[in-house]
Amino acid sequence: SLNEAGDIELQSSGAIMCGLQIRGRTLILTNIDAHVATYQGPPYVYGFERAGTSCGTISRMSAVAVDAGAYWMGSKGFFMYNGSTVQEMPCDVLDYVFNDMSVTQKSKVFAVHNSKYGEIWWFYPSGASLENNRYVMLDYKEGHWSIGELSRTSGFDYGVFDNPIWFDSAANIYNQESGMNHGGVKPYAETGPISLGNGDNVMRVTGLVSDELTFGDATFTFKARFHPNDTERTYGPFNVANPKGVRLTGRQVRVKIEGNDLTDWRVGRQRLSVVEGGKR
Repeated sequence: SLNEAGDIELQSSGAIMCGLQIRGRTLILTNIDAHVATYQGPPYVYGFERAGTSCGTISRMSAVAVDAGAYWMGSKGFFMYNGSTVQEMPCDVLDYVFNDMSVTQKSKVFAVHNSKYGEIWWFYPSGASLENNRYVMLDYKEGHWSIGELSRTSGFDYGVFDNPIWFDSAANIYNQESGMNHGGVKPYAETGPISLGNGDNVMRVTGLVSDELTFGDATFTFKARFHPNDTERTYGPFNVANPKGVRLTGRQVRVKIEGNDLTDWRVGRQRLSVVEGGKR
């Protein structure tokens, strides 16, 4: 009676996994749903409200708070709390991530915020791996997803240090977002299948009009097929400083852009010269 100590039982059948402080309230995530705690003052002190159902977090470290709210990975999807409700986010690489994840090691999924570039990174163990060896990344400012192979088990955003500091399972410490070496692996961007209309017509690619910061910093490789289950045929790589010879045919085409050197390269909107072919 002399203080405000007390307890309350959440109206949930899930187990509490973690809590996040966001914009004057606390987001509480269980393994099946999400709740919000808001300070109300005496006599109840805090009020609790369910913010979403069937949106539990996959691990205790898979959620991060940002200015816009919070993001986390669930058992079969990705979720966002926008300050009022929980929304499931559309994800272009959903099947790729969850069909390859190690279910027995999912408690090791770790998320980290890279606020310099507006990114949320989730590291997870794939296949038979016992440690995190892959990642899926959301650029929440531009609204696109990236995937790749990288061993990271924990880390934190920049602040005390100039760059994010991340760690791997071998106790190595990495000064992220510095240098261009990338461990000797060249970064690349690759599109999904491009087709005309519903993909009924054959497309004949006769040229490429590229938008690069510096011509020649990147090369372009094309992968074409006539049917979804066909073996892809590879054309290139082509250097857009001299793009002559970009000639290929297919019902669907993918484009891969890769840096020539370990430099800071950048490309904008790319354009293909395409002629519609028959439906055979």
